[in-house]
Amino acid sequence: MFRQKKRMFATWRIALIATTLALVLSGCSKQFEVRGPDAPKPWEKTAAEELTHYLELCAEGRQVAVGWRSAVFHVGDTAFARSKGLSPSSFKDEEWCVKSFGRDVVLAGGGTRGTLYAVYHFLEDDCGVRWWMDGDEDVPSAKPLKFDTLDRCGKPFFLCRNIYRFSTSDPRTAIRNRLNDNGDSPIPAELGGAFTYGPPYLAHTWDKYLPFDKHGKEHPEWYALVGGKRIGGQNVAQMCLTCPGLTDVFSRCLDEFIAKGEADAGAKGVPAPRIYDISMNDNMRFCECTNCTAATAKYGHSGRQLNFMNAVVERAAKEHPDLLFSTFAYYYSEPPPSNGVRAADSVVVRLCNTRQNMAASIFDEDNRFMHDQVLEWNKFAQNLFVWDYGITYGKGKGYPVPNEPYIFEKFRFYADNGVKGFLLEHEDPGCSDMYELKYRLECKAMEDPYQDPGPIIADFMSRYYGAAGGKVLEARRLLDRLRRERKAFITWFPTTGEFNFLNDEDLVEFERMFGAAAECVKGDAKLEKRVERAYASIRRLTEFRRKFGTKHPPENGVADKPFFDFPAREKGYTLHDGDNVGYVKDPDFGDPLEGGETVVRVKADGDASYYDLPFELGVYAVADRRGVASKRWEKPLGTGYRWYSLGKVTLPARSFYFYATRKWTTQLAISLPGMNGGTFEVKALVKFTGPRFFPGSTEPDEIRIARVIYSPMD
Repeated sequence: MFRQKKRMFATWRIALIATTLALVLSGCSKQFEVRGPDAPKPWEKTAAEELTHYLELCAEGRQVAVGWRSAVFHVGDTAFARSKGLSPSSFKDEEWCVKSFGRDVVLAGGGTRGTLYAVYHFLEDDCGVRWWMDGDEDVPSAKPLKFDTLDRCGKPFFLCRNIYRFSTSDPRTAIRNRLNDNGDSPIPAELGGAFTYGPPYLAHTWDKYLPFDKHGKEHPEWYALVGGKRIGGQNVAQMCLTCPGLTDVFSRCLDEFIAKGEADAGAKGVPAPRIYDISMNDNMRFCECTNCTAATAKYGHSGRQLNFMNAVVERAAKEHPDLLFSTFAYYYSEPPPSNGVRAADSVVVRLCNTRQNMAASIFDEDNRFMHDQVLEWNKFAQNLFVWDYGITYGKGKGYPVPNEPYIFEKFRFYADNGVKGFLLEHEDPGCSDMYELKYRLECKAMEDPYQDPGPIIADFMSRYYGAAGGKVLEARRLLDRLRRERKAFITWFPTTGEFNFLNDEDLVEFERMFGAAAECVKGDAKLEKRVERAYASIRRLTEFRRKFGTKHPPENGVADKPFFDFPAREKGYTLHDGDNVGYVKDPDFGDPLEGGETVVRVKADGDASYYDLPFELGVYAVADRRGVASKRWEKPLGTGYRWYSLGKVTLPARSFYFYATRKWTTQLAISLPGMNGGTFEVKALVKFTGPRFFPGSTEPDEIRIARVIYSPMD
């Protein structure tokens, strides 16, 4: 009897365990659920759709469990979220929260983007999804997802986070990476809209408020007095900021723009603009009238501008206490004000980082100017923004700039010293050096500059390059070390000479290193392409050296030291006046049967007085901002092509360019290893034609430049 009862108890116990296990397994095998509000806002609808889409990719068989039960996600302003005190109204703007209550998970946040950020943080931090670039994402292989508990909240550190990529960049990529503006590409209501500028534009707006072409004749007193004449326009001159009544005119225009900005936002269903710009035109000609000169002497250029700005926004700031109004500390107005002037609390002062060494730390001596600008301006403005650059322009565009080790420390320095927002120009993903890595670091640093960048870089290298990640990282570290050891200064408009810190042997070594990286992922087309892109900036420099690197001997025989020859046919010149300067073939130079060789043609007819005599050549040191050598000729040396020599010139140790004409619109910003710091005879092969230079000539007035040569003299 006892044995029979014991067997019955064991059978019952086994059955109970089996039943319990079946229930557990049944709960785990049930598909996850995503629940939104009964009447979701456009961004809540997007958040729920994004969560569902990626969980279906990540979760094998839709298996997502919290604890031992299948997950139910409550996205946005749901009844469940409100019952837990997590409605959107309980959060600050852009604050987000991912929190589980048993199997129920709340994904919610403040404003129009907080809920989206909650979803994207969960997908990235907990599910492993990565969004590298438009149309380029990394979703882990599907597997059952199980979480013990979820409890994480946050808020982006900086108020304004904008990376300008290109005019049609996908706003979804920006929001997924927690940016809140997207250059000139608008962010729609379904993605929560943007922290954006209202009309007329986000920068250089004085002439957009009162265009000189429209008002200059009737109200010349509004515009700058320069050289005894009232002039204006975006690229011509500034305003007369001490003109009586001008602040009232600007204030009325501002009211109209605010009304327009709010109406346009309402029609699109997006948040109204948060900031309006009232900033100087993009030129350096300021007003020289008696009152402006006196105000500048007392308060400084920036003080004069801030007095004007404060007066313009005073009424609007009272009527719209939630708005900000931005202006620039730019060009001549970079130094802070004096005699007690400071920005009103609603005014944002934007500092422009145009003097930086792009590849160096913000704490490097090369970047002392911007470092000190931030520290000083923090004393004069409650709100500082920075206009920064993640890309190089000019002839050095697309060459290697190993600045990724310093991105986070720069943003951390900004955060520590009062900077609240950014517009970062980082155009041209297809050309810019290591774009995907830098974009990810920039996004992460804007969201939280105090996190450790090491794991972010390691994760990127492993996920983006696969087995080649370690070798790519090794190459980038070598590139940074060479730049530091050789003290290279890379400006935002670099000449090719700024990359002479890499010698030809270095380029061969990088070719070997990236070749080895490519071998690690051979056969995987996607990873092979990514490794090739990582090598692209160094490859461009290598190809440039092969194109221009031949050191031709003198035409009259072999010299002890070969000289550097830059023929116009290679089209390496920078031509700044598209209406008057361009490339043509000249039958007087080269093989006439083939139409001649390509030269630079400068049209000197009509009103092109800068292309009149005297004719000027020169060398300018970019990093040092000074002229190195220049010479003028009162008349041509004769007909046909002639050599015009600057004589003996010691070239700068850092970047420089050669220029021609008094307008400096023809520039040769190219140098090769062995040129910087050397002493050369610098000369150009030039031809003049037309009656402007030779009375009685029937040819067109032109200057043609065929070659520039540097002949060693040391």
